[in-house]
Amino acid sequence: MSRVLSDVVCFRRVNGPNPPEDEINLAKLGYRQELKRSWGFFLNMGTSLGYIGIISSIATLYSFAFKTGGPQTILIGWLIVAFFSMSTCLSMAEICSAYPTAGGLYYWSAKLAGPKWGPYMAWITGWFNVLGMLTGSPATSLQVASILGSIIQIYNPDFSPSLGWLYGVAIAYAFIGSATNSIGEASLRAFTWIALVGISTGVVVIGVPLLVMSPSKASASFAFGTFVDLTGWDNSAIVFQLGFLLPMWCFWGYDASAHISEETVNADTTPAKSIIYSLVLSIALGWIFLLILSFVITDIDEILDCPYNEDLVCVYLQGTGGSKPMAFFLTLWTLFQFVFQNITGHNGASRGIYAWARDGGIPQWFAYVHPTSKQPLKTIWLHFFTTATLLLINFGSSQAVSSFSAFSTIGMYAAYTLPTICKLIWARDTFKRSKINLGSFSTIINLVAALWLVYMIVILSIPRRIPVTSSNLNLSPIMFVGVFLIINVIWFLGARKTFIGPRQHITAEEIEVLEKSKESLAEKEVVEA
Repeated sequence: MSRVLSDVVCFRRVNGPNPPEDEINLAKLGYRQELKRSWGFFLNMGTSLGYIGIISSIATLYSFAFKTGGPQTILIGWLIVAFFSMSTCLSMAEICSAYPTAGGLYYWSAKLAGPKWGPYMAWITGWFNVLGMLTGSPATSLQVASILGSIIQIYNPDFSPSLGWLYGVAIAYAFIGSATNSIGEASLRAFTWIALVGISTGVVVIGVPLLVMSPSKASASFAFGTFVDLTGWDNSAIVFQLGFLLPMWCFWGYDASAHISEETVNADTTPAKSIIYSLVLSIALGWIFLLILSFVITDIDEILDCPYNEDLVCVYLQGTGGSKPMAFFLTLWTLFQFVFQNITGHNGASRGIYAWARDGGIPQWFAYVHPTSKQPLKTIWLHFFTTATLLLINFGSSQAVSSFSAFSTIGMYAAYTLPTICKLIWARDTFKRSKINLGSFSTIINLVAALWLVYMIVILSIPRRIPVTSSNLNLSPIMFVGVFLIINVIWFLGARKTFIGPRQHITAEEIEVLEKSKESLAEKEVVEA
């Protein structure tokens, strides 16, 4: 009851006639309050939890991981990557607490790198963040189409989805995400609550039937000791590390909490806490889910020879004693996990791209907030049309689209870590800590995060199959280097003269008015008391 009353008080304060503390702090960071500020901790955290979408993220690369290290790499690699990913997460949360803006990552790089290097570092960070979000969507959308095809195949084994069918389902999925984010703040809050509940209970809904119906359970030595290698590499250490792509792909998306900080109450603490809690919860839920999957598998060959689009369907069938109705239900619930991720993912991405447009990273025409719905409609639909366009590549090269998952992972982690690197190089002694901080451990955790980024770029650039052919070529390092070169060419050809980093969108006089209004409110509260 006390939490409900607190939320009501916060909501009234935010939407009342007097400017709240959050609005004044945002003004000091250079921005007016344009988006409606009414989100609390659970909705903010739920947005990141949904964007991570732990079950749907696992489902996207489970088949790859099973053939690239098997259960051993999946379970042990998950914990290794989780440990190092937390260094990135904690570093980001500390900076977010000091600079809670919708721009998030690029804004932080600009402020931490200082006036000389700030615009350039913001330019690099912003583009990797935006492109990371946009290129992750096509791979996820196609995965949804593939899973839907597997659901059909359970009762119609002869069904073989065409490229046109896959494209149609994929863009329909992307359309749902944009449409649900366009209809208004109140509806979006409701959808986010539904997504939060659905994702939080997903492991239980899938895991309990598997544990109850499984005719036998694998031993711990089988689950943690079975190594599968269909990569062609003759070096098990390399294969083990290639399997890290699964958790690396799963452990991003928590920047969504920063991107909706301008809509969140207590922005100097809530988004930072949400960043940490969403990843910790995702790590725990994901490992439990993978444990259950690994312990209900008793026949490796049956999974490797799975006739369906997705190996996960064969795991569900094996774990339910061959029950097609239950496997159908579990696969359908997995599909719903993608829908939950879709809604929250579009929310965080559209805000990040909106902020990028607001500061001139892309044409400011996109920095539009609808006066009634209070949603950045142009960036919401930019997300959809970009996804629909990139999906066309699948008609020519499915390998190119699948490489988007690795590129988006590299791009997002580069964007995640660049502010930390800026802090280490330019602001290690001048950074002003806010309420959420790492104390004396800040520098060492920042260093671990920076080194982890370098390691990730190397691992994700290694060929995933040997021998390398045109059909299995890992395009992600080519894409990463190509994008880096292109955004640098654009910078030196002209952007360096026009892009100044975060802009001042509010005057000192307006900030003074807000502060005086706050003082008047405080005096009024004292008198009334």
